[in-house]
Amino acid sequence: MKKLLAMLLVVASLCVSLISCGGNNYSNLKIVDLGLEREYFGIAFREGSDMTRKVEDITLQLIKEGKLDEYSTKYEVGALGESEYVPAAAANEGSGDWAYIQQKGTLVIGITDYKPMDYKGENGEWIGFDADYARAVCAKLGVTAEFKEIDWDNKLISLAAKEIDCIWNGMTITDAIEEAADCTIPYMYNTQVAVIHKKNADKYTSLDSLKGLAIAAEGGSAGEKVIKDNADLAGGLKSVTAQTDALLEVLSGASEAAIVDMTLAKALIK
Repeated sequence: MKKLLAMLLVVASLCVSLISCGGNNYSNLKIVDLGLEREYFGIAFREGSDMTRKVEDITLQLIKEGKLDEYSTKYEVGALGESEYVPAAAANEGSGDWAYIQQKGTLVIGITDYKPMDYKGENGEWIGFDADYARAVCAKLGVTAEFKEIDWDNKLISLAAKEIDCIWNGMTITDAIEEAADCTIPYMYNTQVAVIHKKNADKYTSLDSLKGLAIAAEGGSAGEKVIKDNADLAGGLKSVTAQTDALLEVLSGASEAAIVDMTLAKALIK
């Protein structure tokens, strides 16, 4: 019994220090602008898919109807406007991808828990900018949006294996994505930022100041790429399953910093 009580006290202590018994205490974290280049989010479909152009055309309709603007305001993110969004994907008519999706009646969307793009509301339903956007597109297609959590590091494998029909989760468009899949034109911009503990605000103020430190990032993410591409940072990389796990690394002291999407950082750290 004494051992059980001791274990419960440890758990309670961790609860207070890490999550304040009601949610992760992200208020103890600070965002550091690293001055990195702007990135862009897109949606990936299988190579040669006829879905890519269909979704681009529907997206333009939604922009003209003011729906993406509505979602931008609701979730406090910056979607691109009509003048910046010009559908450009090949039609790839007859590829069979749309026929496959139409026949089963669902578009299986590969996501991770990533606020404000895809996350669960109080009723357990997926909400967020991308979730709302995907449902609006599916409504016009006449199919149901089915959200499936995936291992982000293996997203392209899941797509090719038809475990999912697309990757739609604040996905940064990269050369690797475009080489392995069909990607829509960008619908939103983003950048990578560092997240540190507030107590280290005077110590870690730039990319150079992170040299030699343990830095967490989601496996397969743009943040991980920033670390890998910098020889002074690569040795300290700690790959984790999700961006929120990278933030928990910093909260717990296991890592001095995390490199994550600006959109996620701004949504969680107030």
